[in-house]
Amino acid sequence: MSTDQTSHQHFAMRAALVLIPATILAASWLAVATELHGQDSDLDAFRRMHTELQQQMAEDIDQAIVFLDAQVAKQPESSDVQVLRHSLGSKLANQSRYADALIQYQKLLEFQVAHLAEQEQQYGVGMTLRSLEEVSELANQNAAMDNAVDQTLKAFQALPAETARAWDPLSQLVVLKAHSLIGDKQNEAAAGIVAKQLEALEDACSDPEATETVLHAHVALLKRLTSPNRNNDIWRDHYVEKLETACTTAFQRFPKSMRLQNDYAETQYLMITQWAQDDPEANEKRIENAFAKLSLPAISNRSVNAILRRIEVHRERMQAAKPVATLVGQMAPEWDIDGWANTVGVTRKSFEGQVVLLDFWAMWCGPCIATFPHLREWRDEFGDQGFEIVGVTQYYNFEWDDEQKRASRSSGEITPQQERETLASFLEHHQLKHPVMVAPKGSEMSSNYGVKGIPHAVLIDRDGTVQLVKTGAGPATAKEIHDKIKELLGKTK
Repeated sequence: MSTDQTSHQHFAMRAALVLIPATILAASWLAVATELHGQDSDLDAFRRMHTELQQQMAEDIDQAIVFLDAQVAKQPESSDVQVLRHSLGSKLANQSRYADALIQYQKLLEFQVAHLAEQEQQYGVGMTLRSLEEVSELANQNAAMDNAVDQTLKAFQALPAETARAWDPLSQLVVLKAHSLIGDKQNEAAAGIVAKQLEALEDACSDPEATETVLHAHVALLKRLTSPNRNNDIWRDHYVEKLETACTTAFQRFPKSMRLQNDYAETQYLMITQWAQDDPEANEKRIENAFAKLSLPAISNRSVNAILRRIEVHRERMQAAKPVATLVGQMAPEWDIDGWANTVGVTRKSFEGQVVLLDFWAMWCGPCIATFPHLREWRDEFGDQGFEIVGVTQYYNFEWDDEQKRASRSSGEITPQQERETLASFLEHHQLKHPVMVAPKGSEMSSNYGVKGIPHAVLIDRDGTVQLVKTGAGPATAKEIHDKIKELLGKTK
């Protein structure tokens, strides 16, 4: 086992005791502990102290704070004592004492940064920053998170050249810093530090002796850069292709690695269900390829097995969609309207006698957003000739950030009304004035209109007959839709 892996597992075992209730601590974990530590008296002492802290927290949380500070004072250089601040911080956060929880994570981070030359502490920094990020937001002290990121990143950069650096926590730091810069509207600076870290990781991965850990760190960085976080909007599309390539390469080099199997499966699922929907035929080939590569790992890897089941459900739903050929020349199927995002009192009858372009889309869909200029142009050109665009989307639990002018998936529960308000803000921001409906959950409208990927356009003539169906974005598709609109408007009612 490499030093990198040993340091990671050593910290992970302590963290497991801190974060996982003793009643569900698996026997398999204890086996790993025994293998790595044998008769580890330090681990036994750690467990005893953690048990005592739990008892203190159950009786009096403030007394538990005093107790832990006293233990730290006795053993200021003990990482085992320091890491107990995770447990205390978590308990305080559960009681909505976010400012007090923040103090515990800040103290722990201060210790970890001071001992950053130890790889165990580098991995610890990653976990601490995740906790600190959450409670700083809840405590309304976002500046504390920015300061923590800056402090830790500088400490990493100040390490002597010969000191080994753990790739994953450093990459996590870079992304956090980049997101902070984007929040300050310093997009170029953010892109610069991300590109520099990616270049370093790509160089490390190109080494024939590169470890599984290094390849996973490369994939993990790209996953962070393509996550639904709104700060990734400026580069997500650019890094999606890089993520797929990195996952494929890593999986090929270490086919028995369960975490690289998971990375590959998760990325394929996102490609199939979100990022590559605009080419249904290519997507079907992607599904077949995913099953070919993952069916064997799925036998022993439960996560991969679950992802393949989700892909199969998606494929069945796509296969249930009406073939495009059966739609053209037929009366357009019924609309299924749960509500309108930016208009009221509108029904399908409101558009009778008009040429209507149904645009199936979503706020998270990059190719959909790429069509917005065309939608604006067509409405400006043909709007006074009996033409209208009607957007069709679904609920995705998105919320609007008015400061950043972005919509992103919410970690909390968003009501249908709130999401329609988010849609209205999104449409206004993108200067889209055509009406947009939201179909109810479980609606079959998309299936009835042959939607297998988005953006998906259905052009309906004045008599209500489907005349054109196109999926995807791009100049050729836009020209075909434009020409058909012009043709249909040239015909008399």
